Amino acid sequence: MEKSIKQKAEALFDEGDLEVLYKLLAPYLEQGDPDAQFLYSSFSLESTNETDAEFEARSMQLLISASEGGVAEASYRLAVIYLYGDFVDTNSKSSSEYFERAITQGHPHSKFTYGFSLYYGSSGVNQDKARGLTLLEEAAMEGIELAAEELKLIYGKGQ
Repeated sequence: MEKSIKQKAEALFDEGDLEVLYKLLAPYLEQGDPDAQFLYSSFSLESTNETDAEFEARSMQLLISASEGGVAEASYRLAVIYLYGDFVDTNSKSSSEYFERAITQGHPHSKFTYGFSLYYGSSGVNQDKARGLTLLEEAAMEGIELAAEELKLIYGKGQ
């Protein structure tokens, strides 16, 4: 999807004009465009009478496809879904795999979220303080303020 179309699609999403957005995305969805799949994973159309369960299943499939297509935000969203058990049962292995993919794809907030979980050994993630600290430091250097604040707490405790 061209950058200008993607920007227009994101603006339509922000405005809540979902019917027009879907019409814009439809040809890109037919082509399997990862950006279109990611956007369509985020909404349902009233006109389709899609149930919550149908939406959740479709959303997951689109997110997986968008993640495989290189959309870092889709990888991050899947990691969080598996971390906290939204739509699916919690699965720390799947969560970790998607966090690692999002990090590789250049998603700095993934470094904070996954680094936090690794550092503290929280949310079913096995503790790895060294890797967690590294990710938190990288996230802070990339402008994630939450990571900078967490590092202040960590270093303030002398851990």
